[in-house]
Amino acid sequence: MKRYTLKFQIILLFFLISLPALALSLAASRVNMKEAQEQVVNAKQNSMKMLVKQYDTSLEAIENYIQLTLYADNTYAALRFGEKDSRYQQARVWLRDDLDNLLKYFPLAAGFYVRIPHNNDIYIVKQLDKIPLEAQEFLEENLSGEEDYSNPDILECDGVQYLLKSYKSKYVELGYILQLDELWEQFRNSMEIQDMLAVRLPGRDKHIFFSENTVGNDKMSRYTILEENFSHVDARLELFLPTNSMAGRISVRDRLILYSSILLLVLLPIFMLLLRQVFIVPMNHISCAMQEILNGNTEYRIQQFSKTREFSQIEQAFNRMLNYSQDLKIEAYELKLEKEKEQLINLKLQINPHLLLNSLNTIYSLTMNNKIEEIRDFSINLSKYFRYALRNTSEFVTIQSEIDFIKVYSKVQKIRYPNAFYIMFDVDEELMEERIPPLIIQNFVENSTKYALKPGEEIEILVIIRKSDSTLRISICDSGRGIDEKLLEQISCGQIICDSRGRHVGIWNCVKRLHSFYGEEARFHITSRKGEGTQVWIQIPCRSNVEEKDEGRKEKCDESVDSGR
Repeated sequence: MKRYTLKFQIILLFFLISLPALALSLAASRVNMKEAQEQVVNAKQNSMKMLVKQYDTSLEAIENYIQLTLYADNTYAALRFGEKDSRYQQARVWLRDDLDNLLKYFPLAAGFYVRIPHNNDIYIVKQLDKIPLEAQEFLEENLSGEEDYSNPDILECDGVQYLLKSYKSKYVELGYILQLDELWEQFRNSMEIQDMLAVRLPGRDKHIFFSENTVGNDKMSRYTILEENFSHVDARLELFLPTNSMAGRISVRDRLILYSSILLLVLLPIFMLLLRQVFIVPMNHISCAMQEILNGNTEYRIQQFSKTREFSQIEQAFNRMLNYSQDLKIEAYELKLEKEKEQLINLKLQINPHLLLNSLNTIYSLTMNNKIEEIRDFSINLSKYFRYALRNTSEFVTIQSEIDFIKVYSKVQKIRYPNAFYIMFDVDEELMEERIPPLIIQNFVENSTKYALKPGEEIEILVIIRKSDSTLRISICDSGRGIDEKLLEQISCGQIICDSRGRHVGIWNCVKRLHSFYGEEARFHITSRKGEGTQVWIQIPCRSNVEEKDEGRKEKCDESVDSGR
């Protein structure tokens, strides 16, 4: 098979890339144009959503207040009386004061109006900077007619647009006024010169533009229209974006992409002159270094770095990789020592000299009381306990084995503490052959029998195991004395507990082993309430899933070795 030089392959590759690039640049320009349009549209749509949400929040609160006033508050019931009645006048003043105070909390509202048809009484509570006197008189004149503003409407006075929305009870009509020009001012900063903002009232078939220009039905195709509905008023905010203006922003960049592709062909001779110094020589350095490593010279390092930044980074990374490889050997040895220490701690936890001494005392006590049957059962279960603890040197056991071991342990403890506790298991049958680290569950059951017992009361210990997708969820709960908050905080922080009886490494060792076996996929959480009990949650991957990941990592490692060869 003929082998071509690196220089020939680079030149061929350059032409194979440059020629299609001319065609692809046109397609790229079209894609860039579409993406830019989508970005512009999304940005403006988000601005509209934020503005409408701001108004909806205020309008919802205003609507709630008005409906409460009209239908639930009896304070203004006197408005049903005649205009000359003192009770009517008093209720009128109270309502006016309340609406005036309401304006302080809802600055988006330009004002409120009250219409009492049976007294032909109309008055407006307003913000002076938003509704001048001329506009107030204009609005009062329109409100005095028969127009129904429960369906919102927009009125214009001196070039300013006002939106009116009313709510009616039997005697009173109460509504709010919005100055729409304020909405235009808030949205103007996010608009281009050609963009046009409008408000549409579907119920009245009105279309109000906030500019001198409008968009007729025959010109709709020239615009991208963004819409956002108000939730608490029958109105819609519309933004008209000229399609040509968005496309015009992209064309210059697209032309630059095309010209750049042509320029690459023109600069080909210069590219060939720089090729040797910039690319070929640094590649030779790296190739020689790799050959030295393959020949067994693991101490070899690249001494002279390229002036090209990228190749210099590769050469330095090559040296760091070799240093890292040596460090890994040291780290692997340290991890081996760490694992041996963990195994030693685990062995100490398994043997549990306190249990042995307490068991001997229990046998002695039973002997003194001539309880031969109890001694026989106790001895059999105790021998099963130590047989499992001392012979079980594997990293994983089945859930069935762990549960059987817990049952043996509970029988031993029940002879020492009769009627002090009982254990229940809630485990699906198909999970019995799942494999878990040994003594993980038993350790927490043992803690419950040692520290959670209540004098004169039988506590419950419940072990629940469930499978969700590829995850095992294990829960150990008891109804015992609970854990002190300070002690619980130490456990949650991963600290070893020390007290007058020595160092308690059981929980710490279990958590450490979980992370050693499963890494970050292991989850451990413990909660407790004094006098009510303790709950332990453990979440680990199913053993079959872990083995698949380990096998995958092994295959990747083998592939890396093969490629290195």
